[in-house]
Amino acid sequence: MMSSKEEIENFKECFRNYGAKTLHNLLSAFLIWLFGILIFIPLASTINWQTQVLCTLIFFVVFTVLVLRALPSLRKLIVAFSVFPARKYGLKRGLSYENSLVLFRHLFYIVSAIIFYLLYFPFLAGFHPAISGIALIMLLIWIFFLALRILLILIPKILEWLYA
Repeated sequence: MMSSKEEIENFKECFRNYGAKTLHNLLSAFLIWLFGILIFIPLASTINWQTQVLCTLIFFVVFTVLVLRALPSLRKLIVAFSVFPARKYGLKRGLSYENSLVLFRHLFYIVSAIIFYLLYFPFLAGFHPAISGIALIMLLIWIFFLALRILLILIPKILEWLYA
């Protein structure tokens, strides 16, 4: 287990190395999303459905490329950032440092996956509603396995609390 100063230095270095690039890619993706969903796709839908699908496809590809460029760096930032709540709340609740680290990392993965799904939903529904449903089912399966891992960490504490 690293000391607090080492963890802070590790986070600073990670943020210095990946923060600006990740923020740039995510803000660019969000700007593309805003223009696509709020302006261009509704305008294209007034022409005909083929133009709407083509416009949706163009914005979907650009948005996806920017998100995929940001994901490896975002993952590293989540791993570096999850140290802080793990140290603060995990040890207070009697969890081991490794378990609380896994717990918070998985929680951050779940939250970010839900946010990305909500951003992708208008694109996917623009192609066909079934595509967004398939993506939601895949997301829920992944979240189930992450939540199962979280539950396996928390079950001993829950049982301890129930028997106390």
